[in-house]
Amino acid sequence: MLGLARQAGPKIAASLALLLGCGPGAAGGDDAGARLSVRIEGPAHAFVGEEACFAARFAPPGEARWTLGGGDVEEGAEICRVFEVVGPRVLGVTVLRGAMRAEATHAVTVVFRPSEPRPTRASPIHVSDTRGWVVSPDADRIAIFSTDPPALEREVEVGARPRSLAVSDDVLAVACQGDATVHLLSTDGAPRRVVALDRGSEPWSILADPRGGGFFVALRTGVIVALDLEGSERSRVEVGPEPRGMAMNAEGALIATRWRSTLEGAHVYTVDASDPGALALTGETLMPRQEGLDSDTDNSGVLGFLDALAPSPDGGRVVIPALKANVVTGRFRTGEDLTSQTTARAALGEVLIGAPDALARDSFRHSFDDLDRASAGVFSPLGDRLFLAMMGAQVVVVVDGFDFFSVASIDGVGEAPQGLALSPDGRTLYVHAFLSRSVRVYDVSSLSREPPLVGEIPTTATEPLAPEVLEGKRLFFRSRDPRMSRTSYLSCASCHLDGESDGLSWDFTQRGEGVRDTISLRGRAGAAPLHWSANFDEVQDFEHDIRSAQGGEGFLDDALLEADPLGAPKAGRSAELDALAAYVVSLSAHGESPETADAATVARGEAVFRAAGCDACHAGPDYTDSAFVDGAPILHDVGTLGPASGGRLGGPLPGLDTPSLRGLWRSAPYLHDGSAPTLRAVLLDRNPDDRHGVTSSLSEDALADLEAFLRAL
Repeated sequence: MLGLARQAGPKIAASLALLLGCGPGAAGGDDAGARLSVRIEGPAHAFVGEEACFAARFAPPGEARWTLGGGDVEEGAEICRVFEVVGPRVLGVTVLRGAMRAEATHAVTVVFRPSEPRPTRASPIHVSDTRGWVVSPDADRIAIFSTDPPALEREVEVGARPRSLAVSDDVLAVACQGDATVHLLSTDGAPRRVVALDRGSEPWSILADPRGGGFFVALRTGVIVALDLEGSERSRVEVGPEPRGMAMNAEGALIATRWRSTLEGAHVYTVDASDPGALALTGETLMPRQEGLDSDTDNSGVLGFLDALAPSPDGGRVVIPALKANVVTGRFRTGEDLTSQTTARAALGEVLIGAPDALARDSFRHSFDDLDRASAGVFSPLGDRLFLAMMGAQVVVVVDGFDFFSVASIDGVGEAPQGLALSPDGRTLYVHAFLSRSVRVYDVSSLSREPPLVGEIPTTATEPLAPEVLEGKRLFFRSRDPRMSRTSYLSCASCHLDGESDGLSWDFTQRGEGVRDTISLRGRAGAAPLHWSANFDEVQDFEHDIRSAQGGEGFLDDALLEADPLGAPKAGRSAELDALAAYVVSLSAHGESPETADAATVARGEAVFRAAGCDACHAGPDYTDSAFVDGAPILHDVGTLGPASGGRLGGPLPGLDTPSLRGLWRSAPYLHDGSAPTLRAVLLDRNPDDRHGVTSSLSEDALADLEAFLRAL
């Protein structure tokens, strides 16, 4: 009942208190037949460090005594308190009149006072009082919709693969990953200017300055750029690899996350953006990996795929929705096997921030049970509630804004929810289910029951993907399907979000393999062989991983599943597996390299590449000899195998499939076990006896030219 009072307004809480605490008065004297009653008037929220006052209203007259928690007691009809700690409180008052007694309680949540202006964040969806905007990355468009009533107004073509948008003053800015542009429009969608950014820089996040006057764009190449409202560059700063999620407070502290984690943990960059004309990196925080947590309710690992941040309304902290990937546990590394419940799960990180020149500080981690990646988050206007989207589970979870324990949930919010927005008054939640091609609208004014769906806004009038590809992409993300995963923990996107690599090396020894670096699916178009050990010969073979590692029921009839993944073809035996294959095959583009070396340098590097004999294995237009010949894969032992390399299909590992060199600029770390953090490490540190190309005798200039050539592919 107390939990219900916490969620209710003050009038409801007072009514509950009357029902719980008020008894009949004793008859006799002037009070014969009287009934003593009391209620508490006061705010439902109080601000840290500020006085909040409460009054007991009771009749007939009596003596009031307050219990304030922690053993504190005060007397009188009215009290004032200054709270120093955030979180829920319950105030109690007891009124006595002779033999009569009445009691009441009042729930108040203590929060930090929101800043003015409010912090901003990069997001695929933004909502104002009357209008909303959302990206449609597969359609190269944005959708503009009205909020009352919820309805699509228009679609507007922008650049390739728009990923996020922001509004500053009367300007709408859209970051387009596919063609490295920012499109500036009026808020009604009229085009103003297209800003061309660095070639191949893949801008994902764009952030409005909370003070107005411009935007900040995060480039995958490790740079954050400040733009004014006209799109002119004001300054830029190098921060570190792959900045993606961004948030900024009113004091000018900008927080950006590295999208993919390292084996050591997650990385958070802090930028002083108080002067947009002079951005400065002030620090980098490591959220270290967690160990020794494996159970049915948590797992060890690192927080990864960090592309969405949720700043608290006061601007003092940032919550980071994530997937916690267990690259700690494994039969080789720890002697313990990964299970479907300890491989990965939804999790949050939290960092505390101060003045612009203060470092972010890792504060807290929180894990969720039976849910996959947390993909977006947004705080309520006062910060006492946090709404979180769980991408493959298709759920929005509402948690306490401070301790992160669950308060409510909304099930079935659509395929792959990727963005959340709240109306300015906090009463309406907008869920961007990007693979349902819609924004779903929920009334969240009360959390005492599951918030109802009050509208659904289409975002894509013309579907850009072929039906089988669209269905395959949905399945790729859909962890809630019991055929894909046990208890919504895992999907294909858990390691290959958007078809890319998570940049991590996993211990797959229990699968008959070994320590394996995740391979990007982009640019491969599903070509066989698959995996470093060539243990699959078609995308449909992932049925084996779905059933074993992910704990799914599988998509193939049991009678058709052979123990050997290289046995009879599975294509044509399951519509779902064929759809998954169709989506993976559609991932045929590597993306443009941001390499800026001149043509002469690249030409010299190619000459070194061939002279060193690298093209013996890295041959042809895709720079690989990967193939099956007479049913057997072409494998090479280039001296990088070791005790952690394990086997192939439960037997010896004679060598490795040759990976394509295209897209090397984005695929670090390198080699089958991720043991080479840089290309230079591949060429020198992990190339014993020149078995991986004759590179040991190369001069510094030749090595630099070779690296420039490889990064340009």
